Amino acid sequence: LEQAGNPQLMTQELIRTLAAHSLNNLRVLNQMAAELLDTAAERNLTRLDESLFLELFTPTASKPHRSKSQQPAKSL
Repeated sequence: LEQAGNPQLMTQELIRTLAAHSLNNLRVLNQMAAELLDTAAERNLTRLDESLFLELFTPTASKPHRSKSQQPAKSL
């Protein structure tokens, strides 16, 4: 980050989180960092932190799928 010109862009916690979640895969690391940077630019954020990471990469809970036998009967 120092060579890129902004050593304060990401918090140390975010750097560790990105490294842990990328599992030593540089493509994954670059893609996740690019998404964070893109979102931060859209929102005019000056610093990237774990809260932005969690907002972008936390899976959303979906409703459980019901089988046809579990669906309520249609009324006529």
